[in-house]
Amino acid sequence: MDNKKNEGAYFSAFSKSRKNLARLTPQDIARSALCEYDGPRMCFYLKSFNHSFQISYPEGKISFLDSNNKPPLEWGLILLNYLSGAKDIPLAGKWVSYRELPDGNVFFPSIKTHVLDVLSKYYTTCNKDLLRERLVHLGFNPEKNKADLSAEGLFTPRIPIKIQFWEGEDVIPPSCQILFDSSISCHMHIEDIAALCSVIRDLLINADFSLSGRKCVHLEDDEGR
Repeated sequence: MDNKKNEGAYFSAFSKSRKNLARLTPQDIARSALCEYDGPRMCFYLKSFNHSFQISYPEGKISFLDSNNKPPLEWGLILLNYLSGAKDIPLAGKWVSYRELPDGNVFFPSIKTHVLDVLSKYYTTCNKDLLRERLVHLGFNPEKNKADLSAEGLFTPRIPIKIQFWEGEDVIPPSCQILFDSSISCHMHIEDIAALCSVIRDLLINADFSLSGRKCVHLEDDEGR
């Protein structure tokens, strides 16, 4: 009853994900998801965007390890789905956009409007140093390439993410790109990857989104809004 009340519209998805988790052995899950299983405590330890999580087995209850708070629902659900969906395969070593993934065209218009365009506009007004600091706080490593700001991090051990920003100039508008290793389709459903894009947006723009109890870097634009 508590799960149904707390998870609202996500309750059915969480229930299905927990059933999928319970069908697998903890040893298989730990090997495929590259996470630690604590047998005596019957839980997994999994890191995502530099936050540590505890997930009980077989119940699939998920919380931040450092505060016991529950993560935002979308974040928690795709982490739970990752535990039962990850495969023991190596990275492909090829970066691709969401649109390049199998069936990516179906959801890409929504991703562009609600994630990429929002982040592009945000980049034009935010404090770039604080944005870089926020990326580092989330476990991303800034790197130099043709983008004005580029950083690579991990959603989970098998799901690397690359985020790139271009400020634009003259008639060229600002832009943002989120890239994935092409193997992500082996681990996550295309709808979960869409949710992952939304989680990335919220983590970058809303410093209080994680609610983990850890100190967050607040990003304010140049006018202090």
